[in-house]
Amino acid sequence: MKSPFPLTTRDDDAVLLARHFARVAADRFGQPEPTLSEAAVAAIRATVWPDDVRGLALTVERAVLLSDGGIIDAAILAPPTADAPIAAGGSDAAFDLTDAERTLIEAALREHRHNVTHAATALGLSRGALYRRMARYGL
Repeated sequence: MKSPFPLTTRDDDAVLLARHFARVAADRFGQPEPTLSEAAVAAIRATVWPDDVRGLALTVERAVLLSDGGIIDAAILAPPTADAPIAAGGSDAAFDLTDAERTLIEAALREHRHNVTHAATALGLSRGALYRRMARYGL
């Protein structure tokens, strides 16, 4: 059931809750007790929190983990967006899992001097599974 009084109408409550959630998260993750910058306090008051209190709690927990030196700034509180670039390459970066798997197999084989049994163990695969992947990638 949705609250008839969302956090956006209770800005001081949102800040109090954010400070509480920050202390709880810092304690849970062994971080120093965080402080909210003035910009973070303003952002908490101005933001419409998806899922209201739970959304605020999850965002503050994420901010505690991402904070540097126990200071939570407004930039850390900004929720990640779907169109935000994840890597420095931006959204144009192509991610190909087959290339990554091939590279990982090649590295394991090199490290274990092409001993398939040892390479398979290091990769967490059976010998047969490694042989199938090696055949797939022409190794």
